[in-house]
Amino acid sequence: MSFLTKSFLVLAGTFFLTLGSTASADIIIDGYTDEENDRFTNSSSFIAAGLDFSGVGRRPSWGTLIAPNVVIGAAHAIGGAAGQYEFYADNDPNSTPVVRSEISRSRISGTDLTLVLLDANVGPTITHYNFAQEVLSADPFDADTNSGLFNAGSFQDEVAYVFGISPADSASPAVDQAVGRNRVSGYIENIDFQGNVDNDSLLFARDFEGDDDFVEHETLVQGGDSGAPVFIERNGELLLIGVNSFRATDNTFSGITYTGNLAGEINSFITLNAVPEPSSVTLLVIAGLGAFVRRRRLE
Repeated sequence: MSFLTKSFLVLAGTFFLTLGSTASADIIIDGYTDEENDRFTNSSSFIAAGLDFSGVGRRPSWGTLIAPNVVIGAAHAIGGAAGQYEFYADNDPNSTPVVRSEISRSRISGTDLTLVLLDANVGPTITHYNFAQEVLSADPFDADTNSGLFNAGSFQDEVAYVFGISPADSASPAVDQAVGRNRVSGYIENIDFQGNVDNDSLLFARDFEGDDDFVEHETLVQGGDSGAPVFIERNGELLLIGVNSFRATDNTFSGITYTGNLAGEINSFITLNAVPEPSSVTLLVIAGLGAFVRRRRLE
């Protein structure tokens, strides 16, 4: 089934439900097992074993590092009060997390994306991710005709890793993380929900075993999964393509707010708030002292 055909089947008769507008529930993953899908079961059978998820944190709302001191999340899912994010260098729930506090946040106008500034860089044991910057363009979604699902550029039909709240419930939200998969079904422009009219999004149809686009560990996100990251693996590296934002009320698909069309705003925020790593600061100080000593000797 082509994505153009699927566009009618997926969109007809549905409307969008913001994930944070319902009570939290565990992410739905076809064939879920703790060993394969729960990150902090810390099993060698984990479907993403070998990939670095240290930059995925919770407070308990989700935040994913896109710079050493900046996380990205869903605006509607972050509570009013500033909080702390916990990042684990590996998938061991008993390891000591790196904890950083929010000092400010900035919502990208017209979208569900929020950028959060942390009080310090996370340090060398925690990664941050490159994010999709490919610009996609299409006609805006038309709710009256159910038209508007288009090709997602280089991401079309790619299989993504999708995060959500784990069915293997943990006492600590920070380690309550599960990972499933789904295939990018298409791109849709200007999704309107919660008053945000500029959400350019990638959609993920819910397929079942026997469907052409079904993938092992097929996933549908639930309430509470808003802001959790969605990654594509390329050449062994994770590329963040967006964060969970909504699903259809009939559960036929879910959607993420796509980073690519907002890359300019995101990069500007990162650049404006960049903090040099301590090693760089030390080198600059040493270089300055060296120049000072040389000048003194010449006097």
